[in-house]
Amino acid sequence: MNRILQPKIITIILFSLLSFVILTLYVWHFSFTWEFVFGVVFYIIFLLAILLIGILISMKIDSKKKSKLKYYFIISFIQLLIIWLLSIPVSNWQIKYSKENGMNIVELVEKYKISYGTYPKSLSEIEQKTNSNIPKWTALGTKYNYEFFDNGNFSVGFKSYYGYDLYYDKRNKKWTSYD
Repeated sequence: MNRILQPKIITIILFSLLSFVILTLYVWHFSFTWEFVFGVVFYIIFLLAILLIGILISMKIDSKKKSKLKYYFIISFIQLLIIWLLSIPVSNWQIKYSKENGMNIVELVEKYKISYGTYPKSLSEIEQKTNSNIPKWTALGTKYNYEFFDNGNFSVGFKSYYGYDLYYDKRNKKWTSYD
């Protein structure tokens, strides 16, 4: 118990690493949650408020017990702020890259139609007949979806942050999001 109350530098470093991993996974998990009120911003602000309360309570405990508990809360608070601030440009890059990579799938599907007269029923059909390497995963860590419709059209899409589904609209030649 004394190692926790009076941490040495190695304990602080180990805690920082573990805290960083857990908080990153926390933000990542809730980035794919979309509910009217309880989106990722709510969860991050909620956790920041809890950590701030933890800082205040631990400061009182530290002054009475001569401990250093506040460092745990301060580290986690700062880490969560940094992760949150970095997640915005990272998510923008991931979505942009995923769209660009998705366009490779669209191009392969269109080339398949030119070669075989119809759109493929699945992406594996393209891989089997053309020996093409089709991207399966987005930069977000979600899978690309491909759907062939009875009317002869197709859809390429993927799940994005905040619960949005992005699909390529071939009529307008752009990506459209749905929630």
